[in-house]
Amino acid sequence: MPKMGETDQAQKREPALSGRTVVLGLGNPVLRDDGVGLAVATELKRLLAEAPVRGVDVLASTRAGFELIDLLRGYTRAIILDCIVLPDPQPGRVCRLTLDDVSGCARLVNAHEMSVGTAFRLAEQMGIPMPVEVEIIAVEAGDTSTIAEGLSPAVQATVGPLSREIHESLKRNELATDPPDTEDFRNRRAFYSPGVE
Repeated sequence: MPKMGETDQAQKREPALSGRTVVLGLGNPVLRDDGVGLAVATELKRLLAEAPVRGVDVLASTRAGFELIDLLRGYTRAIILDCIVLPDPQPGRVCRLTLDDVSGCARLVNAHEMSVGTAFRLAEQMGIPMPVEVEIIAVEAGDTSTIAEGLSPAVQATVGPLSREIHESLKRNELATDPPDTEDFRNRRAFYSPGVE
């Protein structure tokens, strides 16, 4: 039998999710291939402007840690885009990861900030509703140490096809009706839209 107050606490922690999907591009636009998540998000935003999908928001950020909680809270589904740095890389290769697989990602795991997995666990402990479906798409980088804008050719070649693949997947899974939109979601789109930072 639950103790007094346990049921209330459980109810407070139940996700109050919106039905919306967020696609979040992460990266640093001045460290070559580290900007690939931002580039894919920008291209996906362009595709969605031409062929919208109900309930999908595209956001971009150069930071991780606690900001991930603020960016992702309240969404039902999240697709996180980033680069991944591996030994003997195949630049441009796409890796699909889970929250437990993200070690090695330039933005998803950072020596000075919490990882995305830790952010989700902390949010759960705080009763903050986070996406129940999380897909992490990471593109293998060739160069993330040169201070320069622009992706290497192999990584750049991945941006268009990957953006179209994500757009087609979102279209196939489009909701029949518009999910609720709020001022909070609108503010996030205004401040974290690809190209704003």
